[in-house]
Amino acid sequence: MRTPVANQIRKRRAVSDALGRHKVFVSSRLFRGDGQTVSRVLVSGQYYDVNDTLLDRLMAGATPKELELEPAPEDAAR
Repeated sequence: MRTPVANQIRKRRAVSDALGRHKVFVSSRLFRGDGQTVSRVLVSGQYYDVNDTLLDRLMAGATPKELELEPAPEDAAR
């Protein structure tokens, strides 16, 4: 049985971990005729164009640097 203090410590650690993670926002999705989907995502102020596999990895907590992603060009017409 956990004590109230241990429960509070565990909850605070969970909140701290959640705040430390980067947030991934999907701003648009492009569905291509060949069945592939390209998503434009916003992570830490930068936009990236990613496929479904990379999007899943970003949502799981991987960083764009770990995935070796390059920021999407700002002037690209979608």
